[in-house]
Amino acid sequence: MEEFRCERCGAPLEVSPETIVAVCPYCGFPNHISGALKTEDIRIVPTLNKNAIAQAFWERVERDFDLKRMRDRIEIVDIEGHYAPYWAGTVHVEGDVEYTVEEEECHTDSEGNTHCRTVERHYHEHVDRNLRLMGSARRQVQSFGVDDVIRHYSKARPDSKRLLDLDEDGWGRIKLEILNTEMDENQAKLMMREDAVDVIRREFSSKSDRIDYFDVTADEPENVSLLLLPMWTVYYKVENSIFHVVFAGWDGKDVAATEPMPIWRRAQYLTGAVMGTIIGAVGAAYGGAAGASLVALFATLFGAGLSGYFGAKVLEGQRIEHGGRFLGARRW
Repeated sequence: MEEFRCERCGAPLEVSPETIVAVCPYCGFPNHISGALKTEDIRIVPTLNKNAIAQAFWERVERDFDLKRMRDRIEIVDIEGHYAPYWAGTVHVEGDVEYTVEEEECHTDSEGNTHCRTVERHYHEHVDRNLRLMGSARRQVQSFGVDDVIRHYSKARPDSKRLLDLDEDGWGRIKLEILNTEMDENQAKLMMREDAVDVIRREFSSKSDRIDYFDVTADEPENVSLLLLPMWTVYYKVENSIFHVVFAGWDGKDVAATEPMPIWRRAQYLTGAVMGTIIGAVGAAYGGAAGASLVALFATLFGAGLSGYFGAKVLEGQRIEHGGRFLGARRW
């Protein structure tokens, strides 16, 4: 098997069959292994150190209503950090879209009665936009927290610098493991063009009832660069269970987390599940007795949905938080 060594310092490199660029773990030099990639286009976002991330974790504990009350039982098990590679670029899209929206049209007659009906309205829009897109440069990537890091980066836009501009001292201050890049620039550009068209299609699908005509094309992506984003994960233990929080490395912002579920919150969810069952049963009984089949059907569906949602929360045993929103458990 061919042995790869760093072009700058001669240190051995860990290379897999899919590696596009291997960053030397000793001096930080990006070594081109295969594929279409310009090493001068690799940019890196400097990261906070491990101690700063630990401090950010405890600050998060103090801000969290539930965690603050169990602080004495929380123990940090491990803190892991790495640089994840992402392709970023700008894609110009242009074309025409025709779509239909069903709208309610109302009028009042001479006697003061209001009458409404549903009408279809047809619209035409010309699209001419530049989209800034990002996507993972790895074919297999840990899903939890990755999309949240991308969203936070898109909002925060932290400063980055060319990897080639880092000297050994600079690399030593921000050094972390860099995950292998497995998708080259040509592959990334192809996926960017496809994704740009999909973005426009989703936008019109969300605001219309039907797309009648769609003719939007994407140009060759411009200003394409490989961006290395720092991502830290803090693993912590509460009693006998392990949970984790994902932080953006450049500012210590917590972007995703799993958290223990206190007994009182589990009781809340259990109450919600019981209420859903009661609503479904009472509504179905009332609707049946009154001959209102629609009322019975709605109550049954609503009650079952409510009961199922809160019942699933009870069984989870933990909360999952993304960017400040509690959700149930994107890359290109």
